[in-house]
Parts: sequence; structure tokens; C-alpha cells
Amino acid sequence: MPETASSDNPVRRDEGSLFLGLVVCWLLNMVHLGIAYLLFVAGERTLPAVFVLVGAIGLLQIGYVAPVWFLVRRRGRRRMATGLSIAAGITLLLNASFWMVLYMNGS
Repeated sequence: MPETASSDNPVRRDEGSLFLGLVVCWLLNMVHLGIAYLLFVAGERTLPAVFVLVGAIGLLQIGYVAPVWFLVRRRGRRRMATGLSIAAGITLLLNASFWMVLYMNGS
């Protein structure tokens, strides 16, 4: 008689969602840009910080996406962690392409 499901070895089901990971990452990026906007309207003394926050969002998102990725991955939601990394990669590529266009045009 074959055993179908043993209580010693339960099958872990990934309850995460790839789409939810994408949304969470991009919402975190919107918060990042919102902080940059608040610094922008605060005055011209904060302008260098705004340029760094907006211009390097692809690299700076490591500071807030990586901890969320580790937390989600540790809780067993691999698909959501994959969505987070895909969204972070897309943001990084868009940011890098923006800088390449600026560099190629000589601005």
C-alpha cells in the first residue's frame, strides 16, 4: 500500500505570488521617489540628495528591496521573492538605459 502523504514530510506549498512581488517592489520604489519629491520641495539645499535619489534608484533600491527579499524568502514565498528580484532588475535596467541615453547624447 503506497503512502501518499506522510505527516513527517509535509509538502510545502508556495503561497506567494509573482505579481505580488512585482507590485511590492514597485510600491517601495514609489515611496523612494516620494521621499525624493518631499526633499525636492523642501528647498534647494536638498537638491543634490534629490539627484542622487532619483538618478541612482536602480542601485539604491538594494537597500530596501534586499531585506524584504530575504524576509519573504525565509518565510517560504519563493515566487514573491522572484517577483521582487524581477521588478528590481527591471528598475535597474530602466535606470541604466536612461543614463546610457544621457551619456550617448552628451548631456
